[in-house]
Amino acid sequence: GDKVGGCVGDNSIHGLTANHVLLPSGVMTVQRNLWKEVKVYLWVMVPYALFMNILIQGGCILQGWAFLGINFLGTAIYLFLVYMLFVDVAARIRNRYQKVSDLFQRVIILLPVNYVINVVAIYGIYFLYPRTHGVLCVSIPGMEGYAIVFACVIGTMFTFIIEGMANWDGWKQSLSEGEKLRNAYQRSKLLGLKGQINPHFLFNCFNTLSALITVDKEEAEEFLNEMTKVHRYMLRSDDEYLVTLADEIKFAKSYLSLTKSRFGAAVIATIDIQPDHLEKQVPPLTLQAILENTIYTNALNKQQPLTIHISSTGDYLSIDHTIHEKIVVLPLHEDDGLDNLVNKYRLLNKEEIRIIESPLRREIVVPLFDTKNLVHETS
Repeated sequence: GDKVGGCVGDNSIHGLTANHVLLPSGVMTVQRNLWKEVKVYLWVMVPYALFMNILIQGGCILQGWAFLGINFLGTAIYLFLVYMLFVDVAARIRNRYQKVSDLFQRVIILLPVNYVINVVAIYGIYFLYPRTHGVLCVSIPGMEGYAIVFACVIGTMFTFIIEGMANWDGWKQSLSEGEKLRNAYQRSKLLGLKGQINPHFLFNCFNTLSALITVDKEEAEEFLNEMTKVHRYMLRSDDEYLVTLADEIKFAKSYLSLTKSRFGAAVIATIDIQPDHLEKQVPPLTLQAILENTIYTNALNKQQPLTIHISSTGDYLSIDHTIHEKIVVLPLHEDDGLDNLVNKYRLLNKEEIRIIESPLRREIVVPLFDTKNLVHETS
């Protein structure tokens, strides 16, 4: 095939290879911090365990320091296991209802669960301690109700402590991810600007325009119009993290028009987007990264044209193309654009980009953002 330069694809990403195939990130789970949970237990549960001993076992535990220590240690270990059970259940509930707006629902579920665990734990003490053959004091009959009320009060406090810890960690993480996201988008803009003003990029565009002027002035005017649209879109100065698919498709049409003028029948592109998908969103310049990669890494000729098909299905944008890879592709910051695109999806907590490749074809599947659910997806 012909070795291509051209106004399109000279400063693009080198190869969407298997190294970039990423599994969907799915739902972001709550990361447990065991040491932090132990510290909370030591600060609160130690006095709680001591008071529970006095409440349930009375003066029996005061027969001597050794006897007090054994009973306290036994109760502390028992309550620690109960505490870790509740923390585990709380983490599972938070993973199920993890949005900020789900706080009230989480608490409504956590409190009854906490009360049930405490009731079972108190009756467990009354069942287990008499069976230690005198190692632990026998619990005082009739104190179950007081112990349950005390346990539920402390359990309510623990519920709010655990929620506060989780929300504090989430807030710190959101600040960190927000900063990373801003940096990724600023880097994306710089990369787009770099690709746009690259001397080779401009030279090839103007070279194509110059050739068209001598052959067909109307086509040259159309080429200039489309080139202006491409440059304007790439130099857009807004700070939006997402743009509508309609805007990206308009850009892709102008971009592919430039490609058609440059390479003629060596590139055949079709676009089939469902009308109700046009208001969905993607990160800006998503199609620039993918289309430049596609054109840059494939050899183009009229006998074996590069076919590109852009379509939408469900919640995904698909860019499918044939493969006629060049034998040699010089690396020109090949991973920058792709890495930024992948980072955007990761930081936005969205399912990541997938690549489905066979010997003859490659499909890049890009998840679409639904504007109706955008707040919930990124919270």
